[in-house]
Amino acid sequence: MIKTENTAEKTENTADTCAAECAAEIKAGIRKQMRAMRRALYQKFIEDYPVYQGDPLIEKAFAVAEKVRALPEFNSAGLLMAYMPAKNELDPMPLIECAKAAGKRIAFPLCIENGGLRLFVPNNGVDSFVSGSYGILEPKPEDSTEVFAEDIDLIIVPAVAFTKECGRLGQGGGYYDRLLKKTGAFTVGVGYDFQLCESLPVEEHDMPLDCVALPGALFKKG
Repeated sequence: MIKTENTAEKTENTADTCAAECAAEIKAGIRKQMRAMRRALYQKFIEDYPVYQGDPLIEKAFAVAEKVRALPEFNSAGLLMAYMPAKNELDPMPLIECAKAAGKRIAFPLCIENGGLRLFVPNNGVDSFVSGSYGILEPKPEDSTEVFAEDIDLIIVPAVAFTKECGRLGQGGGYYDRLLKKTGAFTVGVGYDFQLCESLPVEEHDMPLDCVALPGALFKKG
């Protein structure tokens, strides 16, 4: 009996390991594909509009901002969390400016060594930022006001890919998954239309979103 139970347990553990490895491999493939598509999109606009160096992509960012600003959750939020874009990510600045114009406070993430995020509201605009982890602009703690995950009303979330069911595939570091577990904030994923996938592999630590806003579509869970 003991031998049978041990064999069954080993079989179950092997299946779990294989499933996790399979999910990781699929996620890696999707990330590679989406990053290549984002690079190609930016390169096309730079070639087509050399004077603007990619500014026409702002139209897509404005389209996303219009969808998000129409959400009742956005209008009722007092404290938002946004992000400074990594290379080729959708520029959130039109949405950030909408929030500022509405009198909302906006926090930005600072990556810390244990794989977590600290959140700060900059006190002096762009002067409160410095190039940080992964070459992304981050708030300077000495020139910002710290806030906490439980204080945030709405979070603007970047990603590599999304689904219509508001699933999200991040960069792989788990920063946002860990943050989203700590907050009851309404979460909105933003990106380009081509980042929408039919399905994504989902693991236990993957946190879904409440809403996904793309230039051509808006999806809301429930």
